[in-house]
Amino acid sequence: MDGQKKGVSKKVKKFYIVLGMLLILLIPIAFMSGIIRDRQSYKNEAVDNVKISWADSQTIMAPTLTLNIPSKKGIVKETLDLNNYEAEVNVKTQMRKKGIFTVPVYTAEVELKGDFLNNYGRIRNLTADLAFDVADAKGFVSQPEFKLMSDKFVTNSSKKYSKKLNTNEKNIPFEIKYQIRGINKIYVVPGGINNEIEIEGDWKNPSFDGDFLPEEREISKDAFEAEWKIPAIAASSLIQPKAGVSFLTPVDSYRMATRAVKYAFLFLSLTFLAYFIFEIASSKKRPIHQLQYLMMGGAMLIFYLLLISISEFWPFAVAYIIAALMTVGLIAAYTHFVITKKENIKFTCLITAIMALLYVFLYILLMLQDFSLLIGSLVLFLIIAVVMYSTRNVEWNSDD
Repeated sequence: MDGQKKGVSKKVKKFYIVLGMLLILLIPIAFMSGIIRDRQSYKNEAVDNVKISWADSQTIMAPTLTLNIPSKKGIVKETLDLNNYEAEVNVKTQMRKKGIFTVPVYTAEVELKGDFLNNYGRIRNLTADLAFDVADAKGFVSQPEFKLMSDKFVTNSSKKYSKKLNTNEKNIPFEIKYQIRGINKIYVVPGGINNEIEIEGDWKNPSFDGDFLPEEREISKDAFEAEWKIPAIAASSLIQPKAGVSFLTPVDSYRMATRAVKYAFLFLSLTFLAYFIFEIASSKKRPIHQLQYLMMGGAMLIFYLLLISISEFWPFAVAYIIAALMTVGLIAAYTHFVITKKENIKFTCLITAIMALLYVFLYILLMLQDFSLLIGSLVLFLIIAVVMYSTRNVEWNSDD
């Protein structure tokens, strides 16, 4: 009857079906995120196992000098102020295998030197304790060597060296040397009035972190050198200030895969939209079944499994190219032989080009993290404009 309201057109019904398929695919997307977290945990377990047999990340504490002063109530300890403090750290790195994972470990030669302020005044035959500390003592490679005043270096089996001190000098010089092992990171705590920290090593992709960035740094193809100058006032507001270097791998494949999965729904939506427009705008009406949408969506989601698994053995960029080529190739073949029945090579080429551009777009977003929002917004605007133009002649209320 003419007075009755016309029902929903076939085009709109198909749109709702496609939308429903997209919502169903949110379930495996959640599973993908869980798989990445599980593999990340597996890698963390490998790192923890290396820590057990090697050593943990190291933090080099500032040395202390304590005077043991006899009194009627016993021994009174007076700690002298660390004045000028220089820490020189030379790091040699290597890769340790644990299962399928490689973990960067290091051995560091540490030299601490400087002087303490003699606030006590005239020191006569008092026992002085020169001590230092590190985060994980298990990492010591050799016995530390101590030098106090003008004495020669003395090897000691402890992190504390004691000797009788006789001086009235205002400054008490010292030196400490030792070798220590660690994993992933090494930090130095500035504890003096004036602090100079120098860390150099053979890692080509260092990350300078902690509470202070180096004033000077030089990174070459196979080495780096960094220097910090930190006055006491700059560190006074921090509980345990530190400066240091991380030796983590430059590209964490699990972190990149996690970011990639966040774009999975967007990729599915854009691809399904391309097929939906093909359905409603093509002169040859060839409907695509909802199960075919699901199979193509499943093929696209397998991309992330391929990316994770391949990147555990090869560099992330190589893994990304292989996974993308396999996915685009599969979708292109399915489109040509199943969706279009070999009758529309232009659409097959078009959908292949669209998907290839999408994966190039995703890789750019992953690499250019700082500009990902800007680039993503511009590209999405362009996509919406193309969709609006492509559907300009579609009569949405018509079943034709």
